[in-house]
Amino acid sequence: TEEEVRATVARLPDKQRAAFELYAFEDRSYDQIAAALGIPKATVGTRILRARRKLREMLTSDRGES
Repeated sequence: TEEEVRATVARLPDKQRAAFELYAFEDRSYDQIAAALGIPKATVGTRILRARRKLREMLTSDRGES
């Protein structure tokens, strides 16, 4: 559910969480996120990619799947 995803996002490392929330929940572009966080656009992409991987891992383990 969306509630499960949001709760799991809250458990991400701060830098990943900040970028992911702006992208996924506020529909911001990479350029907008980079400006808001004061980081390069490429770093935004890296943080979002890592956040997605970590989320998938956490949601899968939370559900007891392999």
